[in-house]
Amino acid sequence: MLTIDHIDVYYGAIQALRGVSLNVNQGEIVAIIGSNGAGKSTLLRTISGLLKPRTGTIQFQDKTISGVPADQIVKLGISHSPEGRRIFTNMTVSENLLLGAYIRKDAEIEKDLEKVLLRFPRLRERIKQSSGTLSGGEQQMLAIGRALMSRPSLLLLDEPSLGLAPNLVTEIFSIVNDVNKDGTTVLIVEQNAHRALEVAHRAYVIETGSIVIEGSGKELLEDSRVKEAYLGG
Repeated sequence: MLTIDHIDVYYGAIQALRGVSLNVNQGEIVAIIGSNGAGKSTLLRTISGLLKPRTGTIQFQDKTISGVPADQIVKLGISHSPEGRRIFTNMTVSENLLLGAYIRKDAEIEKDLEKVLLRFPRLRERIKQSSGTLSGGEQQMLAIGRALMSRPSLLLLDEPSLGLAPNLVTEIFSIVNDVNKDGTTVLIVEQNAHRALEVAHRAYVIETGSIVIEGSGKELLEDSRVKEAYLGG
């Protein structure tokens, strides 16, 4: 579904990604783990069109999307739930969710809204509430729900468990699993390496802008290098 081939990405003169290559197959959950500043979020921002690679290519469903504007990327079927949630806090839960469907012209938007509210019942309870009054966990649910409203075939999740209490982390990863079982392919960036590797079919480790380890989620959970660096020994 997604093929990234030797991309280099810069912020001005600072190189953030160095020859990164990876692939995501349809139906998978693929995890990207690594420390702060390793380039995880930069990778997702580049896939979703917010950044442009200086070299290398990105292909999505056999179409080259390197340098394609972000709004066109969404229309192709990629949706991005960014780090920090980035919801519109002065708008209601309902308005945020409907904004996720802004590219759509079909007659099933209300049906998909109902599907999101079934998956996130707390959002239904707060549907007319200002999004800025939600808890951190509820805001994360809203960010994921908003991303799902575009009906993506590939969902990009950036640090969905960041700052959440352990019980909410468990809930978020259960939702990620359910979304995937419903047919959405997921590429997830996570600092909670253990949780990410538990749900991932495959995973990559990124360090200082380069992919250094790859394998199945189970393989990386047992890898001594990953255990030492990311799983507390």
